[in-house]
Amino acid sequence: MKVVIVGYGWLGQQIAAKLAANGHQLYVTRRAHDALTHLPEQLTGVVLDLNQPLSLNGHLADVFADALVICAVPPGRQHKDNQYVSALQNLALLMDNARSIGVVHLSSTGIYQGLAGEVDETCEVNLALPRVRLLAEGERALFKQPVCITLRLSGLMGLDRHPGRFVAGKTLSEPNAAVNMVHANDVILALEHILGSDKMASGVFNLCSPLMVTRQRFYQQATSLLNTQVSFIADSGIRRRVLADRFINQYNFDFKFKSAIDALVHCS
Repeated sequence: MKVVIVGYGWLGQQIAAKLAANGHQLYVTRRAHDALTHLPEQLTGVVLDLNQPLSLNGHLADVFADALVICAVPPGRQHKDNQYVSALQNLALLMDNARSIGVVHLSSTGIYQGLAGEVDETCEVNLALPRVRLLAEGERALFKQPVCITLRLSGLMGLDRHPGRFVAGKTLSEPNAAVNMVHANDVILALEHILGSDKMASGVFNLCSPLMVTRQRFYQQATSLLNTQVSFIADSGIRRRVLADRFINQYNFDFKFKSAIDALVHCS
């Protein structure tokens, strides 16, 4: 299959390596040419800055024609100059013009910010929160593609992205709340299932290690592996657990790391 990965960053690089090894025709994009030097020979690099005016014809249209697009553009921080939504709107225009076959959009379970309890894809999100609104508008920008599969990723961990490194020496809240994390390898495995399905259909799915693990247990184990420490303040009772049942059932999917704790030793 012809696949274009828009956003050849930390996660995009790992996705590209695996899909190319599986025999897919891979194109990867970055905003600057210098970021595409020394690519593996199986990959074709394409300069694409979605925050600049695009030529919807010519080379870009040829690259995106009849391709499945994996949108790995990170939403970045919420501020008045954030161009995340407009970038995805430009991507949608490019795909429309090129007649791409569909898109897998890597979004975030941060869209459930402000909610408590067990949350799934049917929950009504709190659009009054700026971060939630940004993510929702980003998802909406790609909804009208012939196929739009939105994967809402929980906190990402993986190679050179060890959770213990980010909390070392800190004091965290909600020790008894669920930790909502997913390893990059499970994201890649999920993408392989999607590309291997007989018929891709639009849908919104959470990706999160499915077994319940508390934040205190997870981060104490994470920091212990790095010989550092983390502490916790009293639990306020506000807890949120992201459920991934819809993706598991739709794709008969088996997470490699059902417990986020089991994934920690694969983050170095």
